[in-house]
Amino acid sequence: MLRLWLTRRWLLVTVAAILFGVACWMLGSWQWGRHVEQRTKVTAIEQNYEADPAPIATVLAHGGGADRSGEWLTPEQQWTRVTLQGSYRPGPDLMVRNRTKDQTVGFEVLTPFVTDGLTILVDRGWVPNARDAESTPSADPPPSGPIEVVGWLRSGEPDLGRDLPAPQLASISISDARARVPELSDVGAYVVLGSQTPPAPAGEHPVVPLPRPDEGLGPHQAYAIQWWLTMPAGLVFVWFAIRRQAIQSAEDSRQEATARPKKVRIWDEEDA
Repeated sequence: MLRLWLTRRWLLVTVAAILFGVACWMLGSWQWGRHVEQRTKVTAIEQNYEADPAPIATVLAHGGGADRSGEWLTPEQQWTRVTLQGSYRPGPDLMVRNRTKDQTVGFEVLTPFVTDGLTILVDRGWVPNARDAESTPSADPPPSGPIEVVGWLRSGEPDLGRDLPAPQLASISISDARARVPELSDVGAYVVLGSQTPPAPAGEHPVVPLPRPDEGLGPHQAYAIQWWLTMPAGLVFVWFAIRRQAIQSAEDSRQEATARPKKVRIWDEEDA
């Protein structure tokens, strides 16, 4: 088998099998990284979602700020429960399109909130689409006057680079929102509304609060293990293929030897 494996054909097949194993390792590592990332998100939700709220100014003073990745909050700080006291800024809301709730597509409603010299976006919740995707749906206004908001702090989302008609946004990009609302503070985060006092008055187009975020880990860990278990498959295939060819070659040699006519010696003919 060794002599057969050292042929050009099987050496090339072996190299391909090794490259296949390396690809499986890299894909498994990528899936494992996704699993660790999701595990960090779930842990942050478990620890922060029901925690006692802290004033937003205190939270931002103890960790808020963009890092090298551009994230304003670390993964562990996501969903930190905060309180805001102030008032909503008068004016139109910003509407983030393509947001799904209970398998229905709609918009999330962002309203600037002024508190202690800070103007920050509050995601008040969700409204369904209008009759067509190009139209902006109606949403009940927030309560007026002094308000206390309890919610969760989140980093802004990446800018998707889409040019949409005002007041629509493609994502909760703080830079994109600041282009529409220049008075927004230089804070790369927003607040997801949990409750507000006083509550919003009932209207014809209620803004539905967002549900608790999904805490499932997803299939990434299983995918990582599957990729890693698949790593040796290429080399196993090569070994069995070479072994089969070696057995077949040996069988062919035996059959050839059996079928070869026996050489008749002169004295055998004389004896006959």
